[in-house]
Amino acid sequence: MGIDIGQALREGASRTAAKNGLVLAVVFAGIALLTAVLFQSLTVAAFEWLLSVFQSMTPQEMGVDPAEYDQMITEFETALETVKETSPLALGISTGVAAGGLLVLALVAEAVSIIAVRVFAAEDIESVSGELATERILFATLNGFVGGIVVWGLIIVGLLFLLLPGIIFAVLFYFLRQEIALNDKNFVQGMADSWRLTKGNRIEVLLIGAILVIASRLEEVSSAAIGVVSTPAGTIVAAIVGGVLSAFGAAVATRAYVQIDDSNGAAEDAVETEPEDEPDPYDAALGPDDLPR
Repeated sequence: MGIDIGQALREGASRTAAKNGLVLAVVFAGIALLTAVLFQSLTVAAFEWLLSVFQSMTPQEMGVDPAEYDQMITEFETALETVKETSPLALGISTGVAAGGLLVLALVAEAVSIIAVRVFAAEDIESVSGELATERILFATLNGFVGGIVVWGLIIVGLLFLLLPGIIFAVLFYFLRQEIALNDKNFVQGMADSWRLTKGNRIEVLLIGAILVIASRLEEVSSAAIGVVSTPAGTIVAAIVGGVLSAFGAAVATRAYVQIDDSNGAAEDAVETEPEDEPDPYDAALGPDDLPR
């Protein structure tokens, strides 16, 4: 039985709109907003550091004449001002602090994604306990984080080679996080089992992924529309829309995974409960009464 895309989308939407789904959407939105703040801070700090490095050097050290040096510094100062104007949420922190904050936030985002999978996979989304949602969360988070890096590395490399290999990798490892979150597997086992699970359902997985990618464009559209009026407001709106879309994407992917997992489980149960052949009453040694007289 293949994936019912319509059912996965409907269940994903209904579960995102549920209480726990909305809580997850808010958390995802907060992570997106903090990521934007730290990324803007990193960009501004990096430009300021580069400018200070150039200003500490002489034209002779840079191998240019004084006029070219002055023009270079002026252009870099202009670029820095432009970056500051387009980064209204930037904080006055160093590149190291901003980069470290982004790393910690990435791990937090992975942990929340693991919890989201467990919540959306539950039969009753409102009955998921905190203990169940966070069970072995450190193990799952680290494996999800490393596995995500490996998979995205394969996808990016694949996209560089005729595009198709990258798409294939994205489909094959689509359920990596679900395998890690729900079955307590490491990322290597998760990749192998995701490959196995998508067999026979890869067209449906590709279509679901394409639908979610198209839906994600709403974040950019909303940010651009509001950003015309106010850049900070555009960033905030993008984070809110992105949070809802992140929760929705996790819900849809997880409900699709549940369909495949339930189908495989039903098939295995059918095989296990298949009635055994009845014993042949004649499959035994002949007795005296069986011999012809």
